[in-house]
Amino acid sequence: MKLVSINIPVYNEEEIIARNTEILKTFMDDLGVEYEILIIDNGSTDKTAIFGKELQNKYPQIRFFSIPQRGVGLAFKKAVTEAKHNHIISIDMDLSADLSFIKEANTLLNDYTLVIGSKIMGSQKRSLFRRLGSNIYIRLAQWLLGLGFHDYSIGAKGFKKDFVMEHLNYVDDHTNYVLNLSYCAAKKGLMTIEIPIDCVDYRKSRFNLLREGVYRFFMLFKFAVTKRVDNNSGNPDHC
Repeated sequence: MKLVSINIPVYNEEEIIARNTEILKTFMDDLGVEYEILIIDNGSTDKTAIFGKELQNKYPQIRFFSIPQRGVGLAFKKAVTEAKHNHIISIDMDLSADLSFIKEANTLLNDYTLVIGSKIMGSQKRSLFRRLGSNIYIRLAQWLLGLGFHDYSIGAKGFKKDFVMEHLNYVDDHTNYVLNLSYCAAKKGLMTIEIPIDCVDYRKSRFNLLREGVYRFFMLFKFAVTKRVDNNSGNPDHC
């Protein structure tokens, strides 16, 4: 099994960062693979940074970084540029997706550029409001961009570092980068795969869901219009 970097963006996670990192570390130790856990704090105002630094000092496999601005895309960029390994797997700090995704995705990244963990293909225990919003977004992405994937959330995704570094300009500062990178991989005919995951997430979101929804739908339409203009004008499309 290849070496792997685990990316975890965090924002105001003082209540769970120590406990869940310990759980994740135990899981990774049992896999018997060389790994690192990159915890990227983006703009926390609680004690997340204090606990993150304590974890880094306690375990050599854990590396903690803190950036002043809030933005999960900014955190992802930091993780990718700092990662020591070509296999990068993103998960959420609440460990809402079954950790078995890590083992499966790390194996699949031997052959695939992008591994998408899909709650729709697997099972999800989330609020009706969040499921409805996700479904609408997915349908629009299928219609506007011709994508066939079923999950563009941040967690439970696997990437090859060299692919992301080549398309780093497609990583926005916030939450639309999974869609953008999925589009680039599909447009270039790169090997991608979507696999089912089990997800349990009833926790209050770290995001303002209404504002987050407006942002993601706006960015989706903006991206689709940009790509359509590029195609119609004959301008070279990096993707």
